[in-house]
Amino acid sequence: MKKYLFKYSLEFLVIVMGISVSFWLNNVKDETYKLEKEKEILTSLHLNLTEVKTSLDSRLEMLIEENNLMDYLSKNWRNINKDSIVIEFENGGFIKSFHNIFLDYREYHPPITEINSIISDGSIRYLNNKEIKLNLSSLINFNLDFVVQNINSEIELQQSFREILLTNSSEEISEILKTSQMELKERFGDSKKYQNKIKEELNSILKFRPAENYLNLKIRQRYFVMFFMEQFKNQLESLDSLILLEMKLN
Repeated sequence: MKKYLFKYSLEFLVIVMGISVSFWLNNVKDETYKLEKEKEILTSLHLNLTEVKTSLDSRLEMLIEENNLMDYLSKNWRNINKDSIVIEFENGGFIKSFHNIFLDYREYHPPITEINSIISDGSIRYLNNKEIKLNLSSLINFNLDFVVQNINSEIELQQSFREILLTNSSEEISEILKTSQMELKERFGDSKKYQNKIKEELNSILKFRPAENYLNLKIRQRYFVMFFMEQFKNQLESLDSLILLEMKLN
């Protein structure tokens, strides 16, 4: 009897140990997968944040140049050195142009596809660092949202000014709005054959009071666009520092 009891006890123990080892191996495998997945996500986030920072720096550089020109136009509206501004517009391409200051608006779409994907598909759960999770969500749902809201406000301001231009009966205003696809392509490509056209545009717009009001309101709105872009940039850099530190620890 003792012999059989010992035998069955031994077999039971072997089975229990086998199950325990199996569970342990599965847990080890699962933890290894989670660690590898976390490293993969951290690397993807770092690369994406680097791409976003590059895009943002490029946009900020462009806006700063345009802002300086808008400030000059606002402060010197009654005594602008037209010859120097014509040269600025002639050589400004997409960055400094009559078209972009008075007739169009600038959007901003940062390349955040990878970040959005990690958040939306649930991969964010593999990140163990809670501070990174919170900063990642804050970056998209708070910092970037304020940037977008203020850019949209600037776009709405420009569209209101377009309505004024559309309903204005002045032949002079109609003349400066006339253009063609080729002209725009050449002017944005720094063509040197539109000096007279640019001077006519300046002469007309400087006499158009709604244009002065629009420019001053645009400068005010642009200040907030720049402010929240800088906040977004600071958050980007802070988050990337956390991610790089976590990558070293792993």
